[in-house]
Amino acid sequence: MKSLKSLLTLTALTMAVSGAAFANESTVTTLKKEAVTNVNSMIQNQKESVIADQNSLKEKAVTTKEKAKEAMKSTKDVAKEKMDVAKEKAKSMKSSETSSMKDKVSEKFNSTKEQVKTEKEKISSKAKVNINKADAETLQKLSGIGEKKAQAIIDYRNKVGKIKNLADLSKIDGLGDTTIEKIAPYLTF
Repeated sequence: MKSLKSLLTLTALTMAVSGAAFANESTVTTLKKEAVTNVNSMIQNQKESVIADQNSLKEKAVTTKEKAKEAMKSTKDVAKEKMDVAKEKAKSMKSSETSSMKDKVSEKFNSTKEQVKTEKEKISSKAKVNINKADAETLQKLSGIGEKKAQAIIDYRNKVGKIKNLADLSKIDGLGDTTIEKIAPYLTF
């Protein structure tokens, strides 16, 4: 009986230890489950927070994009208005400046033309031109002698030789008696 008592005591002790261990195991499992639940809850909260932040950023991006489009459109409109104003101003300036410039150029041209005519008259009245040595430009300074007549004189000199007098001049095509009378006082042979 003693062994039975020992056996029973041992069995009771084993059961007590197993029950305690079982009780500890269920506490650990419970704590483990709570920890997993808490971690999952925290992860879910973080996910929701990230999604909310993403949505907020998307909304801000869309708003910023729309504002940028409006600003761009406004800038384009202002630039277009300025271009139109500048074009109109350029047109008005161009038409007024063009006529003004035309008048100035015409005035300058006429003034220069008069100066050339005056100088030509001065030269032809003061200087005598050697008909046998003068080039086309010098001959054209004589009153009534243009480009064609000057070339005709040079061609005649090259073909026939020296021009000796007014009678030789009358043989040149294009030179009439009137022209010869005009230039005669200004010629040397």
